[in-house]
Amino acid sequence: MKESTVATKVMIAIMCLGAAIYISIYLAQGWQEDVVTTYAYSYSLDVGCEALGILVREEIPLNGAGGYVDQIVGEGAKAAKGDAVALLYSDPSALTTRQSIRSLEAEIEQLEYAHSSGAQSTDAARLDAQVVSSIVSLRSLAAKGDLTSLEDSALNLRSMVFKRDYTYGDANAASHLSQLIADKQAQLAELNRSLNQVSTTIFAPASGVYSAGVDGWEGVVTPAMLDGLTASSLSALMAENHSPDALAVGKLVTGSTWYYAALLEGTGTGLQAGRQYTLSFSGDYYGQIDMTLERISLEEEKTLAVFSCRSHLADTAMLRVQTVDVVTQQLEGIRIPRKALRVETETVTGDDGAASEVNRYKVYTVVRSQAWGQEVEVLYTADTYYLVRPVDQAAADRLRPGDEIILNSSGIYDGKVVR
Repeated sequence: MKESTVATKVMIAIMCLGAAIYISIYLAQGWQEDVVTTYAYSYSLDVGCEALGILVREEIPLNGAGGYVDQIVGEGAKAAKGDAVALLYSDPSALTTRQSIRSLEAEIEQLEYAHSSGAQSTDAARLDAQVVSSIVSLRSLAAKGDLTSLEDSALNLRSMVFKRDYTYGDANAASHLSQLIADKQAQLAELNRSLNQVSTTIFAPASGVYSAGVDGWEGVVTPAMLDGLTASSLSALMAENHSPDALAVGKLVTGSTWYYAALLEGTGTGLQAGRQYTLSFSGDYYGQIDMTLERISLEEEKTLAVFSCRSHLADTAMLRVQTVDVVTQQLEGIRIPRKALRVETETVTGDDGAASEVNRYKVYTVVRSQAWGQEVEVLYTADTYYLVRPVDQAAADRLRPGDEIILNSSGIYDGKVVR
């Protein structure tokens, strides 16, 4: 009797354990998400080829007699013939003097601004409020990224600080600003006199764009040599080394048009002379420049392309040998992960009665709680994604940016309930 009771208890325990395992597996399968989704989004892509080339310009080196150089005009600034572009100092202490002159000029400008904006005000509390207001205004502009009036706001804040420093606690201090400005101007005149004794001015021999960068290629590569340039001669030219003139204090780019002579791998680039292409720079200069293809020459496994441009001269004045991407096509579509694209093979019968198989590309999206497929055309294939667009771009149920697309699901088909 006891043996029967023990056997019964063992059987019941085994059955309960089996039921528990079954329920656990059932619940785990129920909680497991069978559908993995993500969202499609608009994407633009530049397709092209890489090129290695050299920038060619009309350039005049500016030679000095040796010494310490101080630029008068900024990098990429335009200079007319006869304009002063740089100062050459024979004494190294002159650079410190020049820095003192610049600081003094800025201080005089701020004092004059403070004086002209109402130096007669001596209310310290009012000045404190104006300083705080100027700081708040400047902070607001910086936070919004509004740079249109940033310089005026900064100058106003500096003037308020100067007014506060020279008027706080002294009812008659505002009248001292005029004397202070006169003293500063006298100091400035004395510094300029001492500087003139050890400086030589460099003038522009012609009108052009000033650049402080010289690399030794000035006069070696010129627009006149481009007509006879070949792919092999350009390759040999770029292998040369040129050292800048030690006495050069800068250069002037005199021509309004500059060129980019480039080498491209292969001969099937698809480039056409006379067309405009976008060149994407990403090295010493980051940006895209539209240039016209003046000439193209094929030679064995290389292609020579000569581009021209009449803009961005100041941005590129210091560049020489550069690697760029020549954009031949700009694609716009919808980006999806590779897992989201499905290939469905259909058998179609032609007009002649012959049957053939056709691949159709589909992307399945979640519409309410069901899966629906939209036929797409593949524009570009990358390692991790496809760029696609709807085959019927006027269809109401076409694939759109923002749609929830299905990445993986077993036995997916139109109308399948996935949630």
